[in-house]
Amino acid sequence: MKILAVDTAEQSCSIALVEDNVPISQSFLMNRMTHSRTLMNIIVRMLEKDAGITIDDVDGFVAACGPGSFTGLRIGISIVKGLSFATSKPSAGVSSLDGIGFQFIFSSVPVCVMMDAKRGEVYFALYRFCNGRLVDKSEELVISPEKVLKIVGSDFCLFAGSGAVAFRPLIQKNMDDKALFVPPFQNFIKASALAHIIFEDNSRLSMMPNAITPVYLRRSDAEISYDQRHR
Repeated sequence: MKILAVDTAEQSCSIALVEDNVPISQSFLMNRMTHSRTLMNIIVRMLEKDAGITIDDVDGFVAACGPGSFTGLRIGISIVKGLSFATSKPSAGVSSLDGIGFQFIFSSVPVCVMMDAKRGEVYFALYRFCNGRLVDKSEELVISPEKVLKIVGSDFCLFAGSGAVAFRPLIQKNMDDKALFVPPFQNFIKASALAHIIFEDNSRLSMMPNAITPVYLRRSDAEISYDQRHR
């Protein structure tokens, strides 16, 4: 089975074509161009030039469904839904936080994923893995990094994601040597990790229109600003 996975939840853009849980082609892009200007070109090049197949040869589609940038998520989800509809192939949404956390399935300590949500907050989830399997995951929240540290506690913990980068000094100040940090190249959502999750449970693939539902966790900045102006 071939799965095309797409992530556009943050400034970075990750696309992967994965067959039977083995990546055939992967692409990662970090620039200031909107995802709508680059995503389809990358997908076409990946399928036709890199893999030598057409979109009809793909068996399923996966998109990061959030949390993350409202605009970015809408672009990625819309394109994946369009490809799914055009080819009559199933699709699925996977948490953006999972696209980071599942890169560390053999971690012997809890994995704290923090994506920078701006406004002094992070999108957060805490993972515990054992022998490459997820054994526990906290509720996904948008909260302050200080509240994250209260949830994590004082034991060793591995921190990953753009929020862990943004608030690293605070984390180190509070946890000292108990805080472990992943190398910079692992702080991003990986489309191949999104696909891996679906290969572990392909029952999540669906032809239903609501197969991919955006998860924002909080209101948009425009809505928040509007409320602040009209208090």
